[in-house]
Amino acid sequence: MRILLSNDDGFNAPGIKQLAEYIEKYSKITVVAPKKNMSACSSSLSVQKEIKIKNNRDSVYSIDGTSADSVHLALRGFLAQKYHQVISGINYGSNMGDDVIYSGTVAAAIEGRSCACTPLAISIANRNPQYTDDIRAKLDLFLPKYLGMKLEDRTILNINLPDIPYAKVKGIKITCLGTRRTSNRAKIFKNKNGLMYGTIGDVGNPKNSDKGTDFHAVKEKYISITPLTLDMTNHKLISKLKQYNGNE
Repeated sequence: MRILLSNDDGFNAPGIKQLAEYIEKYSKITVVAPKKNMSACSSSLSVQKEIKIKNNRDSVYSIDGTSADSVHLALRGFLAQKYHQVISGINYGSNMGDDVIYSGTVAAAIEGRSCACTPLAISIANRNPQYTDDIRAKLDLFLPKYLGMKLEDRTILNINLPDIPYAKVKGIKITCLGTRRTSNRAKIFKNKNGLMYGTIGDVGNPKNSDKGTDFHAVKEKYISITPLTLDMTNHKLISKLKQYNGNE
C-alpha cells in the first residue's frame, strides 16, 4: 500500500512531518505539498500558470502552488506509482463547520477522491498547539483502523483533534458539521497613494455547536470524525423546485 501525504501548511510544516513519521511504520509514503503556507486556499487549481515541482529529498516534493495543485500533480502527473490513499495534515488549526469550504487541508484530501481508499483530512483545533509531544498516542486512537478504509465513493473523513493532553482525550465521536456565525468584518484602508486594500476578518464564532456536531465533540474533549460528501446537491429541494418551475 502507498499513501500520499499533503497539507496546506507547507512541506516543511511540523504537522506533516509528525504524520509522516507515524505512517511510515504502516505504509510506503510520499510527501507532496505546497512550498509555502497556503492556508485557506480551498480547492483552487493554478490552471493559468506552469507550476514548479522540486524534489527536496527522498520521497518529499514541494509544489509552487496550492494543496489541490500538489495532490493533482502528484496523482495525475509526475508520480509513476499508484497511490491507494491520500492523507492531508496534520493541520495546525481547526477545520470544523464552515471552515471546510475554505480549507486547503480538506481540499488536498478531496483531490485524492480518485484513489481506491477514503481520503483523510486531519487537524488540531489550535493554530499554536501546546500538546503535540503525545501526538502518536492520539493518532493511535483512530488512524490505524482508517488506513486503507474504503467507504462510499466521493467521501472523505474530516478529523479534528482537541489540543489537550492525551490522558484527557475521552475518545472518538462521529459527528456532523456545525456552523459558524458570519465572519468578522474585513478591514479596509487606503495607503498614502490612495490605493485601497483589505484584510480578511477572523472567522465567526460557532453558531450551531449542538450535541452531535464537530464543535461540540472537540469542546467536550473528543476527537471528531465527520464524513463529508462531495455531492453538494440539496436533494430535498429538487421536487419543490420542479413544482415551482412547473416541471411536475
